[in-house]
Amino acid sequence: MFSTFLARLRRLRPAGPTSFTRQVPAALGALVALLTTALVSRAALGAAAVHSLPFLIAPMAASAVLLFCLPAAPLAQPWPVIGGNIVSALVGVACAQVADPLVAAPLAGGLAIAAMASMRCLHPPGGAVAVTAVMGGAAVHNAGFWFVLAPVGLNSVLMVLGAVVWNKLSGHRYPHLQPAARPPEEKAGFAREDLDAALENYGETLDVSRDDLASILADTEERAAARRAGMSTCGALAHPVPALLAPDMPLSAARALLLRHDVPALPVVDADGRALGVLSMASLVAVGGNASRPLPARAKRATALLFGRDAVPTVAGLVEDDFVAVKREAPVSTLLARFRNGAQQVFVVDGDGRLVGMVRPGDLLAGLDGEKLEAA
Repeated sequence: MFSTFLARLRRLRPAGPTSFTRQVPAALGALVALLTTALVSRAALGAAAVHSLPFLIAPMAASAVLLFCLPAAPLAQPWPVIGGNIVSALVGVACAQVADPLVAAPLAGGLAIAAMASMRCLHPPGGAVAVTAVMGGAAVHNAGFWFVLAPVGLNSVLMVLGAVVWNKLSGHRYPHLQPAARPPEEKAGFAREDLDAALENYGETLDVSRDDLASILADTEERAAARRAGMSTCGALAHPVPALLAPDMPLSAARALLLRHDVPALPVVDADGRALGVLSMASLVAVGGNASRPLPARAKRATALLFGRDAVPTVAGLVEDDFVAVKREAPVSTLLARFRNGAQQVFVVDGDGRLVGMVRPGDLLAGLDGEKLEAA
């Protein structure tokens, strides 16, 4: 029976990869931060520390778990840590005025949670801070609202500073800002509205930001797509671009190349082969007649006629920034995301931005293994 109980208990472990070696530095960082916080706070409190006012409150150890083991968690960011602990301490000191601790302690814990939630600084150890203000003894009660500033406020600030330094040294981002990656709808087959609806349907609060979750899901989808496709990089599918356009090329010559190769757009490159943009059939159609010609183009044309210089229009005047490109080393799944978002062709560039080739949807489809498609 005991072995059955242990087996069931093991199934309750959180899912996902864990690394003991990754948590050892976190434990060391927490130790250093707690020790530093204790030494600095004791020196700052001076005589008050001698008279039994705690220079390091117990909830700081709980904060350390979040700050050093889960630095990306929303509840471990500076505002939840500092704001949550201070707000909870204020609530606890106020509730300590109730004579009966049996009532004051639970009241402090519940009100602290409500206060933190309303101020968007929810921090789990904050509940313990509120109860500490009630059950901390005579020294804490005598300190009154000074207990909020020191040790609570001082401890919280020092712990956050320690986390900033330690996580930077260990290669983690803290504070954990929103990812700078492209929005998920540009990388995968779902939009933010889809994720919001899924989270709403899930009905539980997750200790991960929506943007982090979207980034993880998009990366997972791209890796799964690449695995199913059985291909490695975008460069493996690229074929030579049928023609390149120079900025000083006459539009008539560019038009002839677009018609000859039957492509929606051709890249415009500089002398070093770096892409400047594209010239599309749509842009040529737009300037095909005076009525539809863009105002700057019509003004330039009118000026040339007025002064007797009927200049030949060149590609440079119609270059568009809509240049959909991927790196040669990028996974094939990157192409899947681009085509899913409506691209008709994707250009492949090297690390220096020089054009390597292009891929069209048919090229990607031809590279897929039919058996893998059936298995998918």
